[in-house]
Amino acid sequence: MSSSKPNLHRDITSEDKPHSTTPEPQASASNTQHPSNIAHILENHSTMSAWLNLKTDRKPEAFILLADDLSDSERHALLQVTDIALDIHGDLIKKLAEVERENKHLRFLSLTDALTGLYNYRFFYKQLEIEMARTRRTGHSCSLMMIDLDNFKLLNDTRGHVEGNNFLVEVASAIGQNVRPTDILCRYGGDEFAVIMPATGLFDAMRIGQRLRESVSRIPWELDRAVSASIGLAEYGPHSEQEASEFINMADSALYKAKKTGKNRICFEAPPEKKVETEPVSHIEREILLKRDDESTS
Repeated sequence: MSSSKPNLHRDITSEDKPHSTTPEPQASASNTQHPSNIAHILENHSTMSAWLNLKTDRKPEAFILLADDLSDSERHALLQVTDIALDIHGDLIKKLAEVERENKHLRFLSLTDALTGLYNYRFFYKQLEIEMARTRRTGHSCSLMMIDLDNFKLLNDTRGHVEGNNFLVEVASAIGQNVRPTDILCRYGGDEFAVIMPATGLFDAMRIGQRLRESVSRIPWELDRAVSASIGLAEYGPHSEQEASEFINMADSALYKAKKTGKNRICFEAPPEKKVETEPVSHIEREILLKRDDESTS
């Protein structure tokens, strides 16, 4: 383990800072205690420092940031929200940083599909619930697209699973190049893919689906029957009361309809109508209505 001592940098904003006749430089408004700005700083650096938070209103904390090559303004911004920064290059800190990198990699693997690199079903389901909640909050509908490859079994049976897997990678790439930056593309399982489309109604979802269907049809293929894409769409509105599983079933039902009616096409399920609660007509109201009908016919 390295015997070098850490360099301590006292936070210039702490209460025990020495008095000076020279005014201290002030951090700009954009760099002062602004979490999003701090996060932006940390995302753009990859080497190592350690930071301690010794605020008196909570227990002391120590945490490692991969941010050693900071500019003066960035370091000053970080010092606004910490008390002491330690520049440490010992083996222990390096090993801790390596463990954290490995943990981040494992978290990434748990949410992605090993073959295609797309998000997996676990991420898909969580994100779908998030977008449904966002729809209820913002009032903007979201849509769900389920994509299933037609005749893919023929490819597997004729060329083998290796070629089949290679084709799935090509499909993932083709679809990925044709979705919008806000769309969330996932591998749902097998030869089925899902696209979550935030703030998107059925009309726009149909246009996107047509583009994706055409992108799959352009993939080179040498067998007699071409591999194509059947697509099912469903919309979730701000007044919908469905669970995520019910929303998925709607899109699956539309996909089944597309497969059953000829494949290589897009079908959709409209959102269920909002139920309106009504009170039964009272006996007095019924008599008034009947009397009004009699008068209108006399």
